[in-house]
Amino acid sequence: MEKQSVKPASKMGTGIEGLDSLLSGGLPAKRTILVVGGPGSGKTILCTQFLKDGIEKSNQNCIYVSLDYSKKAFMSDMMQFGWDFAAFEKNGSFLFLEGAAIRRLPQKASTNEGSYEPEDFTLEDLIDLLALHIKKINAKRIIIDDLTALTFRFPDPMERRGAILSLMESLVELEVTTIMISEAALYDMNREIKPEEYLSDGVIGMFVLKDGTRAIQISKMRGVQVDNKPHPYSIVDKVGIEVFPTETIFGEN
Repeated sequence: MEKQSVKPASKMGTGIEGLDSLLSGGLPAKRTILVVGGPGSGKTILCTQFLKDGIEKSNQNCIYVSLDYSKKAFMSDMMQFGWDFAAFEKNGSFLFLEGAAIRRLPQKASTNEGSYEPEDFTLEDLIDLLALHIKKINAKRIIIDDLTALTFRFPDPMERRGAILSLMESLVELEVTTIMISEAALYDMNREIKPEEYLSDGVIGMFVLKDGTRAIQISKMRGVQVDNKPHPYSIVDKVGIEVFPTETIFGEN
């Protein structure tokens, strides 16, 4: 069945017209959405378009959190699309929290001495840090890149599930709309579903197929009527992600 029967919800545009069409207008507000895909699939670009749309069209401040992607690289890569996030940062509408800077923050239990080592920085620390900055700049849209890096230290499935659930519940309490990035190398209907996919309010998959076709699919989205068929998309210079909602893949009609 192409459409899910769900109750209407307040929407946030993604900045991607074709994707908003599949979402009946946009992502559900104040929810936690997962973007799943392999390297080079465009997950970061999609997330950044979502932030840009919030800043430019809705006057909503935004935060990008990354433990692996440097601020310098992010700013440079996004300028390739003509997106000046340095200017957004300068006017106070955008904040980038990178892993190296996070780990240099003062420890909560000490005065101003010491810093977080990677093994010392916990999800609880991240939640506290996000709460502080969300309130400081009145942020409404959050990106966390990526969830795999934050939960690698929880090999036990139940502990991992509990940690992810705690993070998601905390973000809901902060009344922000969050997109979390998660790695999944292959597009496979029989692939193992990760705990975060069950726990999140929505899941958007982005995959590059063996023939080079890029496919995007909304496998679930609570509170929103969606088209859950896979559709082609492209990464376009000076544009970003472009989704083609009237086209399908796998020879579907």
